[in-house]
This record gives sequence, C-alpha cells and structure tokens, in this order.
Amino acid sequence: MARMKERLASLQDAPNALRLATQSAWRGRERGLAVVAGVFLASLVITTVLSYGVGLSQIFFQESLETEVYDAKVEFRRAPTEGASGWTNDTTVLQEVCNELLDGFSEFEDCMVVLGRQGLHTTSFFSEEFAYAQPLEILEVVDDTNLNWTSDVFEYPELGDAGPPSSTVRAVRFIDDSGFDGVFADRIKDTVITGLGEWPNASTAVDQRSIMLPASVASDARAEVGDVLESLTFAMVVDRNLAVEGGIAEADCQGGDIKPSENGMVYCRVLVTVNNLTVAGVYEEAPLANPTIPANALILHLDVLEEAQREALMNNDHVYLAVAVDRAALPTSSTADAAEWLDDVQRRVGQGNYTDAGISLVYIDIIGGTISFLNIFLGLIQTFDYIIMVPIVILSLSVLVYGLVLSLEQRRREISIHRVIGADADRLQRMVLVELGVMSFVAWLAGYVLALAAVPGVLSAVGFMAFEPSGVNVNPVLGFASTLITALATIGLAL
Repeated sequence: MARMKERLASLQDAPNALRLATQSAWRGRERGLAVVAGVFLASLVITTVLSYGVGLSQIFFQESLETEVYDAKVEFRRAPTEGASGWTNDTTVLQEVCNELLDGFSEFEDCMVVLGRQGLHTTSFFSEEFAYAQPLEILEVVDDTNLNWTSDVFEYPELGDAGPPSSTVRAVRFIDDSGFDGVFADRIKDTVITGLGEWPNASTAVDQRSIMLPASVASDARAEVGDVLESLTFAMVVDRNLAVEGGIAEADCQGGDIKPSENGMVYCRVLVTVNNLTVAGVYEEAPLANPTIPANALILHLDVLEEAQREALMNNDHVYLAVAVDRAALPTSSTADAAEWLDDVQRRVGQGNYTDAGISLVYIDIIGGTISFLNIFLGLIQTFDYIIMVPIVILSLSVLVYGLVLSLEQRRREISIHRVIGADADRLQRMVLVELGVMSFVAWLAGYVLALAAVPGVLSAVGFMAFEPSGVNVNPVLGFASTLITALATIGLAL
C-alpha cells in the first residue's frame, strides 16, 4: 500500500519534475551539446535510411505502373481438356466472362480476350509453369517488296535475362475490341511513335487487318507504315513433355515440328498462318519487366484469324483474359497496402464461377508480381544503405557516450550540492535521466523531422549536387513500428 502511494505521488510530481528537468537542460545546454549531437545524428541517419526506402519504393512502384499495360492475367483454373468443365473455346463466352468481371468488380476498368501465351494456371511466380508456358513465336513474315524480313528480326535474346527461360523469340498477340477502343487502347496509343502511324480503332483493325510493330522489329526489317505483308506465320504449341521423360515421339506430333527448349521441355509446334496484313503503326518498346506476358509483341485483332484457328488456339491453352484495374483506387503510397488490396481481388475472382458455362478462373496478379520484384531490388539497395548507416550510427553513439561522460563530469559540483541537502542516489539518478530524456527527445525529434523533410530532395538527386523532380508524389512517412524503433534506438541508448 505504501509503495502504491509512493508511485502515485511520483506520478503527481511528474509534470513538475519534467518542467524542472527542461529548465535544467536549457541552463546546462553547453554540457548537453554532445548528447544532443549524438542523438540527433543517429536519429537523422536511421530515419533517412528507413524513409529513403519507403520513398524509393513509392517512386519505383508508381513508375512501373506507367510501363505496365496489363494489370492481371486471368486464365482457366485448369488447362483445357476435352470433356472437362470450367473452360470454353468460344470467344463470345469469354467476352461474357469479361462482362461479368466488370459488372461484379468495381476494381476493374476493362477486360479483353487475348490469344497468346499459354496458361500458367497458378498464382505462384516461382512455379515451373513460368518457364514451360510458351508464347506464340513468330517464325516468318513474307513481304514481296521487302526482303529484310529474315528470321534474325524475330530473335529476342534479352528475354532470357528478364525472367525464367521460356522463349527468346519475338511473340505475336491477338486481342479483341477492348484493346483498340477501351482503357487498354488509351494506355497503349501514347506509345505509338510520332509520325509512324497511329493506334487503330477496332473496326479499322479488322477491316484493314492492321498489325502494330514494336520499334526494333520495324527498324530491323526496315518496315514502314502502310506496308502490306503477304503472310505472317507463327508456332502454336499443341503438346509438350520433359526431355528427361523421353520427349515427344514423331507419331504424337503429326503435322507439327518437334523442338527441344533450354528449359528442359520438348514441344510439338504446329504452324499457323495469317495473310494480307497492313502495318498500321510502330510503337515504342517498354522496358522488360514482369515476364508473365511476353513483352513488346506484334499485335493484331483476333478477328484476323479464322474461326477454326481461334478454336485451335483456345483448345491448346493459348488464351487468357487481360484485366485493367482502376489504378485511381489502388493504394500507391505503400507497396504493402497495394499488395493487400490486390490479394483481396485475387481471392474473390478465384472464388467464383462465371457464365452459364461455369467457367472457373485463376487471377494472376501482374502488379503484385512487380511489387515482389521491387521488394527484392529495394532489399539489395537498402542492404548497402544499412552497411553505410552502421559506422555512422556507431560514430554518433561514440559522440553520445562522450557527451554523457562529459555531462556527468561537469555535474559533480551540482550533484554534491544535492547530496548535502539530502538527495539520495535514486532521486539523483532520476534527475539526471529525466534531463537526458528531455534533451534526447528534442534531438531525436529534430533529426526525425529533418530526415523526413530531406528525403524527397535526396530521392530527386540525379548526380552530384544535381536534382531533378521525378514527377511522382512521394510521401516517405514511416509507420508507427519504424518510428518506435528509431526512437528506442536513439533515446533508449541515451538513457
């Protein structure tokens, strides 16, 4: 009971003790300068490193969104199998699925049917399917007036460095009306190089059998807008098997071409040809990023294919839905919040069955995959930041310890006076700690605020004393846990 009364009395005296400690700290500011300097420097460095990582992730994330056209790849939950349910080879049914997704999910802005890379049927980026699923590789383009369309034009070795070893050949992609008139078109059309055509609308793309070329392909082939291509031939995978399991027998690939791949898989490919195409434009290639969808493909409307060709592609799993999310609703101030938002969308899409055909889907989050890449990349950057931070923090702590020793040395006379008037060791200790606490808190707060104010400028640095605004709204505020860690690591050590 007596102890509780003593503690209650201490709490009642706390405001007065804090006031006296603040006055004492101000009067003895010279002796506390080293303590303030040590805590300030430690707080400044630690907060700068932590908030720099937050700001850097925001910049990378928002800029990566600008280069990504497709936000998600939605596929059949299982690979198409004759007689099985949950899939279709009718593009009309798939467009109905798109309509249901747009009606049922406020997070989606657009959806389109795409004939291209085979399905992954998994949400795990580290699945072997990322290496095995094949795009529609271009083998030949014939233009009677241009002999520069050689096989070298379609070699794309950079793809081998951008992700799992799936393919290093340029791909072709067939998209529906939404890719020419909807949100996707708005995202893509700005990439068309000025003076080199334009992004056609859906009716023009079908009527003129338009083809859009990436810049490097157009350059290598010396192709121009308005060129008429007599034919384009690409390879469709109809069967596959691991080389260690014997590959594919000739009898199982009649009419096709058997070819092993660097990923350890043997493929049976059947050639498909589309005729009479017109070059409508040339677009600037995007940097290689998320490998879920083949980068910088040649793009056509899927109606340039015959119905039998479309069915064959869908029967062999060369079909998916591309989804555009409402990026205005996507949290971009934190990659963690964005990942949580996207995980919720992924879960809800996978829980439903769509249309009367009972289509079952798996939602492959491309933005989420990009976030994973960014976290790995930022982790490497911050590792070097921490390596630089450690010696600076140790130096600041050395200054802090020196300041503590100096402060105690200078307080000997004051401590002696307090002892004469009856102060015990506990009271003297509390007096010193409260004074140090006040100085340390002020120094920590100053370092914390200065670091948060300086980080946007640090992020805009492009060279030595050279700064250039990134155009991205950066808000490198630390979370409660990070702020608490910073405070404990500085104020706590001072006490």
